Amino acid sequence: MDKTHPPKQRRGIALLITLVTITIITVMIGILLGALDSVRKDSRNTTALLQANTYYADIAKLLKEFKEKELLFSTLYQSPIPFMSEDGAFSIIIECKPLLAGVNINWLGMEHDTKMYPKYAITQKLFDAIAVEYDLEDPGMLLEMLLEEIGTGSKFVEKERSRLFQKRGIISFQQFESILSRYQMQADDPGVGGVPWNRFFAFVPEAEAIDGDHMSAELVSLLFDVDMTIVKEEWQAGDGALAQFALTYGLEYDTKIFSKKFIEYAQCEVGFDYAQERYRFSFVDMEGEVKHFEFLGRQ
Repeated sequence: MDKTHPPKQRRGIALLITLVTITIITVMIGILLGALDSVRKDSRNTTALLQANTYYADIAKLLKEFKEKELLFSTLYQSPIPFMSEDGAFSIIIECKPLLAGVNINWLGMEHDTKMYPKYAITQKLFDAIAVEYDLEDPGMLLEMLLEEIGTGSKFVEKERSRLFQKRGIISFQQFESILSRYQMQADDPGVGGVPWNRFFAFVPEAEAIDGDHMSAELVSLLFDVDMTIVKEEWQAGDGALAQFALTYGLEYDTKIFSKKFIEYAQCEVGFDYAQERYRFSFVDMEGEVKHFEFLGRQ
């Protein structure tokens, strides 16, 4: 029996093979181009990281030499500041926020320290006010979890090989958030995520005072029992803000807890352009010591 395919059938098979081959080649080219694009992006990221390191070194040097720190940071706390070279070849934008404009969360663990008791008392008062204001399901459980981490090391928070967990206590908002996540699951309290915790607390264990002049309106309202509507209208963070607000409304506060002078503790982010894309990095300024550089990548 003659098994030779008719001419039309052979042409059909050949066309099918050709189409399959073209499809495979097209897919392979697409994969290859995607890989090359990924390599190019990685290359840009690496170069941008080097550029960020250069900017970071320059900024760190300038901050150490700059004399009017209070004026500089008070301005940066209000709004980002752009900097541009004289020839316009490069520009960066710096924005900062105060790290100690909240109550040190670690003061919750100072109940039995006679000298630190006033700081514990104001922190506990704030925690209780937050629990009521935001209707937390089980504030006792959350407090226990926080104290466990502040004290002897937490059974609730997994330790990681990170600077976030190298010191005793709660030293970052990220660490605090991990505690909140576990509390939320155990207490079935979805509302805890709606509390603006970073507007109430600071996460620097060594902090000895509150930067009262740069507190959030939410914190001022709860600490001094002033209606939020009034605070939003009258409170303007800045140099001398707390003293003026207290004078206006007849409030009293402990100057051993609320600093009378400027505290140079700031978290800053810097944005810059590279290869027609925007990149960012962050750092911390602690009393003139610039550290904790972190490259945040493309934005």
